[in-house]
Amino acid sequence: MDRSFFIFTIITCCIIYSHGEKGAYGQQVRSGAVTIGALVALNSKMGREAKLAMELAVQKVNLDSTVLNGTELRLRVMDENCDALQGAAAAISLFENEVVAIAGPQTSAASHFVAYMGAAAQVPIVSFSATDPNLSENQYDYFLRLANNDRVQMMAIASVVSLYGWREVVALYTNDDYGRSGIEALNEVLIPMGVKILKRLGFSPGLGKTDIGNLLAELYEFGSKIYIVHMEASMSRALFTEAFNLGMISTGFVWIVTEATSNVLDMIYLDDEYLQSVQGILGTRSFIPDSLELQAFLNEWKKLKGTEELGGVRAHLSMYTLYAYDSIWTIANAVRNLLDYNGTISFVSQKPFPDAAGGRTDLSKLKLFKEGANLLQEILQTNFTGIAGKVQFNRSGDVLHPTFEIVNMVGKGLRVVGYWTENSGCTLSLPAAASKSKSVFKGENVQKLQDVIWPGGLARVPQGWIFPTNTRPLLVAVPYKQGYEEFVGIKQLADNVTSFDGFCIDVFKAALSQLPYHVPYSFIPFGNGIVTPSYDELVRSVASKEFDAAVGDIEITKSRSDIVDFTQPYTASGLTVLASRKDASSNIAWAFLQPFTPAMWLTTFFFVLVNGLVMWILEHKKNPEFRGEPKKQIATILWFIFSSLFFVQREDVKSTLGKAALLVWLFFVLIIKSSYTASLGSILTVQQSVSQTPGIQSIINQPEVRIGYQTGSFVKNYLMQLGVTEDRLVNLSSLTNYAVALNNKSVGAIVDELPYVQLFLSSECNFTAAQEFAKGGWGFVRTSSSSHEPKHFAAPLYTLTLTLSWKVEAYSF
Repeated sequence: MDRSFFIFTIITCCIIYSHGEKGAYGQQVRSGAVTIGALVALNSKMGREAKLAMELAVQKVNLDSTVLNGTELRLRVMDENCDALQGAAAAISLFENEVVAIAGPQTSAASHFVAYMGAAAQVPIVSFSATDPNLSENQYDYFLRLANNDRVQMMAIASVVSLYGWREVVALYTNDDYGRSGIEALNEVLIPMGVKILKRLGFSPGLGKTDIGNLLAELYEFGSKIYIVHMEASMSRALFTEAFNLGMISTGFVWIVTEATSNVLDMIYLDDEYLQSVQGILGTRSFIPDSLELQAFLNEWKKLKGTEELGGVRAHLSMYTLYAYDSIWTIANAVRNLLDYNGTISFVSQKPFPDAAGGRTDLSKLKLFKEGANLLQEILQTNFTGIAGKVQFNRSGDVLHPTFEIVNMVGKGLRVVGYWTENSGCTLSLPAAASKSKSVFKGENVQKLQDVIWPGGLARVPQGWIFPTNTRPLLVAVPYKQGYEEFVGIKQLADNVTSFDGFCIDVFKAALSQLPYHVPYSFIPFGNGIVTPSYDELVRSVASKEFDAAVGDIEITKSRSDIVDFTQPYTASGLTVLASRKDASSNIAWAFLQPFTPAMWLTTFFFVLVNGLVMWILEHKKNPEFRGEPKKQIATILWFIFSSLFFVQREDVKSTLGKAALLVWLFFVLIIKSSYTASLGSILTVQQSVSQTPGIQSIINQPEVRIGYQTGSFVKNYLMQLGVTEDRLVNLSSLTNYAVALNNKSVGAIVDELPYVQLFLSSECNFTAAQEFAKGGWGFVRTSSSSHEPKHFAAPLYTLTLTLSWKVEAYSF
């Protein structure tokens, strides 16, 4: 446990020891004066200006008799000195003086202490500058703030990062609760957007310039040049001046600062060293709308400070000064509502507790604010427009509907390049009033910002990644074998120059061209170009870091994925069986006899004769067309029967029984003719193209059938796992050998990957392939992310794998 936890526990236990039992009440009177406290760091410019703004607000409240109806508002200011322990001590002093609320503390570290004490003493705490996201937790019931929660600000910064398509960032922060909590909130909102914080670099408060420079020098080991800075303004100056001296405020770099820094950039026009060090940086800060109330305050401020014309809404004045002024009005309005409802303010004396529990300490004498819970509710229901904008709180004590400006440092001041809200994301112009419905942050932006002037004075958006000049290119292995040049082609040219081309190489280059930065690489042939190398050995060479990656027709298998990382498949590559084409044997000249079997033909001929005899018997007595010489009658009967097969008979049928017999015969003919036509059509079309290629299970179950496979392929081990003995397997080194082996029957079938089979069949018509029986795909290889690779390779390879995973699909078959 850290020191803070013990201090919280001691202070809280001392105050709430007897919180569960009622003590004697202090005197209840209608107050002629109400005292509120203020915790500021008087050793800082912000604290001194906040004190002056609060005093001005108290003066205005007391001059307006309608605010507190004659009750005087008194302000007691204590110095927290930017120190958590001193802030806690100052808060105890305020509680002893029976303040009804405290404006402050100024720092997040002190706010954690005071928020605990405020909850124990039932005194609302309204901070004007504490932004730590952890202060919104339920344990700080009496803590509210006018400054925006850092988590919301990190959502705005994450939207900017996503808008420009950057995938990796480096976080620089103050190594304290304020800095760590803010960066953790940033990480939480970046993860759903697919953005990774490559490195977190914490700077201890009070660090010297030399130490800061040494820490910044470490960043050269990382390719990402997107830096997000979350630290107090005093440390930011030292950081940026050292970064400028190291050449890091230049072309290709991106610096994004939170409002602790951007809030003061309008005030550094006289600091030439700082001014030149922040040119081109991007930042976020809370949006302060212009209003008559704000202009009146600025005029009053000018008189108090004796300064020249301020020249704008925000110029040379911290937003926290405005929040300090509004914090007094927030408390004053709540006190007025409390007095109107309750009429009195009172404190409760606690029950004395034993000396062993701190009974003689000053903490044991603190009283509890009886109406504190009511005052807290009045503050939570606040709804008015202050000089910094609308003042409304949610249930956690944070302001509603936050809006941020996106600002760019150019020249001697900041220019606004856009805005951000929870509902609209990044927009060019200020959105309409935020919707009252609950907003959902999705991390998606469909708008854009105005053109930004980046470090180095360029308007073109930086890629966000620059390889260190001393980094060697990535070594990419490419399988070197005979044939298959359509996929991977390696040619040895003159002067020891090697060219690499083919489909796999083209996909790799096209995917790399889509990366937001340049990746230097060098292709290295794997193999001698005569004997096909083992692809498993190629993968093991990448796993052992002999190469950084491998590109080619490399099948993704489970055993390989166990030792290396693959991109998503860029083409389908299942296994299939290749064999000689065996068309159905038939003699086209006698094909008309095949629809019926011999028995069927005899049966049909028999019925033809029987039907002719029946028709003659029924018709020859009544129908003259069936009379005459025997020879003529036989010819007539035969002609009638055979012509009726095609429904073209010309003889009339006179008898009723003859007509009935003819009707039965014609129905029989219709059935016979339809069956014959369908069978003959099937024989002349479908069966002529039906392949007799065996399936994988069929050839496995035939021990006499030898199976071919491509040399160096994983297919050999795969077939042996299926039960095929090694003596049945024949390795074939090229597509030409495929045709020879199948034609001379040295193999009965060949098992290979689908792309190779498709390439083979594109030039060979006497062979055919069965349906795929194992789905797969080709991918690019890199060293497994679990291995301990050099830092300057880890980032580019990680990004290469992620980017190729979704880029290569656009170039697949």
